[in-house]
Amino acid sequence: MPQSVTELVTRLKHAVEIQVGEQSVIGEIGSCKAAASGHIYFTLKDAHSQLQCAMYAFRARSLRVRLREGMLVELYGKATVWEGRGALQFIVERVKEAGQGTLQQQFEALKQRLLAEGLFDTARKRRLPRFPQSVALITSPTGAVIQDMRHRLQQRAPWMQVYLYPVQVQGKGAEYGLAQAIRKLGQPEKNGLPRTDYLILARGGGSPEDLWCFNEEVLARAIAACPIPVVSAVGHETDFTIADFVADLRAPTPTAAIELTTPDAAELLARLADTEHRLKQRLMQSLQMARLRLKSAAQGKLSRPAEILAPFQQKLDTLADELGLAARQRLRQAHEKLNTAEAHLSPRMVQRALSVTDKRLTAAHQALLRSLAARLQHAHAKLDTLEARLTAASPQHALDRGFALVRTPAGKLACNAAELSPGDELSIRLAKGEVSATVSRIIT
Repeated sequence: MPQSVTELVTRLKHAVEIQVGEQSVIGEIGSCKAAASGHIYFTLKDAHSQLQCAMYAFRARSLRVRLREGMLVELYGKATVWEGRGALQFIVERVKEAGQGTLQQQFEALKQRLLAEGLFDTARKRRLPRFPQSVALITSPTGAVIQDMRHRLQQRAPWMQVYLYPVQVQGKGAEYGLAQAIRKLGQPEKNGLPRTDYLILARGGGSPEDLWCFNEEVLARAIAACPIPVVSAVGHETDFTIADFVADLRAPTPTAAIELTTPDAAELLARLADTEHRLKQRLMQSLQMARLRLKSAAQGKLSRPAEILAPFQQKLDTLADELGLAARQRLRQAHEKLNTAEAHLSPRMVQRALSVTDKRLTAAHQALLRSLAARLQHAHAKLDTLEARLTAASPQHALDRGFALVRTPAGKLACNAAELSPGDELSIRLAKGEVSATVSRIIT
């Protein structure tokens, strides 16, 4: 007898919980989201598979680590089937951080290598045209992304020619199709394609796994080698891929790519209307002035040209007078400077300056000699003091005053009588010479 979906899913749930049950599993966190309820939902993956995981709020509150994409973790929990969707799920009880995930490590390694090669340098990136006439969209032909981009282009730049190059934007091997599209559009004449002002590489949001083809080296090098500017518009504003770093421009979303690369038609029309208005005003002013001049000519004022030129001749005379006055003032100032310089260079002034300089040099020489003598005297006194201290600290000085150095046969200084025994051979050094002695009695 057929069973209902609920009955089958319930049987699957019981089978998984009994056959698998509580387990420890290690893997890399993929997409991760905290719900308003406090539950945390994420995927756990390795190179070949992925598993949907859930951690309930009452356990998430005591979580000591912050779960994030690319994190390598060890989970302990229970495998089950979520009845609402009939999907396999792992209910997480404990989380232990195990390091950085393999995909994140690959991402960072490629990023550092391409950075060292200079593929991210701002200097090598090309500027996009200010008023583009055509664009090629490299994206999936289905879905909301292409429709949103076309709609935004129609709003902002309806004159532009838009070409779609359909590609796969997700899944294994998608990076090769994306790279091939960029290479072909970069050489349109060779491949029988229309030439465009720039390319937009576009894809909507998704998990890191969905966007991974945009982190592959083959795509990064195709973007870097493309002779036409490339705009990367992959995912949401918080998503960053290798393609974003290599591209000539990174847009946070596909529709934002249209806004960043095209002028706004409404704004252009407003500016043109304003320019037209100002040109009309200037033209009307010019026409009004021309009419006034024509009217004056018609009234016969131009029949006496001397009367028209007289004010300008008067102004010319004024300027000539001002020019003569300025020239005379400059000449007088130059004579005054010349006389002053001549006075300073007279033999008497020169002799006086040399005498003052000679006295200064003599005084400086004497001061230098006095300073040198004082420094030498101070150095001699210091040297004598050091010599006296060194002599006083010398062992020979002590010997000269009647002291002696007594050594045991082992060569050690004998400083304590209690450490000696009768019969010990001693070596005694005096101020001049050395003698041997034998200990006959210890006096304490």
